[in-house]
Amino acid sequence: MQVVPAIIPQTKEQLEEEINKVAKFANLIQVDISDGIFTGTKSWPYNGRDTDFFDSLTKETVGWPMWEKLDIEVHLMVKSPENVLSDWIRTGVSAVVAHIEATDNFQKVIDICREHTVAVGVAIKPSTDIARLEPVVSQVDFIQVMGNDLLGKHGVELDPKSVEQIKKLHTLYPERIIAIDIGVSEDTAQTLVSAGANKLISGSAILDSENPEEVFKYFESL
Repeated sequence: MQVVPAIIPQTKEQLEEEINKVAKFANLIQVDISDGIFTGTKSWPYNGRDTDFFDSLTKETVGWPMWEKLDIEVHLMVKSPENVLSDWIRTGVSAVVAHIEATDNFQKVIDICREHTVAVGVAIKPSTDIARLEPVVSQVDFIQVMGNDLLGKHGVELDPKSVEQIKKLHTLYPERIIAIDIGVSEDTAQTLVSAGANKLISGSAILDSENPEEVFKYFESL
């Protein structure tokens, strides 16, 4: 079971603070990026804050917080991710997740990631027909099921349709890594794992806990 804390940064300060909170027990963090077009909310750097930090990351003059100790994968909740993908890869991420619904050319996303030896995940909302994944599923490193259509916020409830999606995907692609993001909590985790999820991505359940490491280790034990 892979467990990945998720961060939705609004500022560089928040990004650093939350990475530091989980760095002592996690070796991979997913950073959620929202452009306000594909999603209803904007995150850093699309909110206009600390854009100089993003520019420095792309120029490789600075690194991600704690980059020596952990890997970063970015979850691009952005329209036409293929247009900004190279910038994000230049920041030094180990993986990129993009949405099947966000582009008419997911193949280009895969090709750019492969060219730069970066892992790639395909994300899908619970309202989207899983048949849309068929042309790309054999080429990606993992599938990321979203726990709700409401993207870009922590603390959103798990949509039961997501559990059914995981079950179907696990039946169709039993060897694939199936991640779940949104609605992962101590109450829902066992159900998600039983459905076939083997990568749990959790924001508020870990970050807002009085003992983040304890929650992380509970998820790992499932």
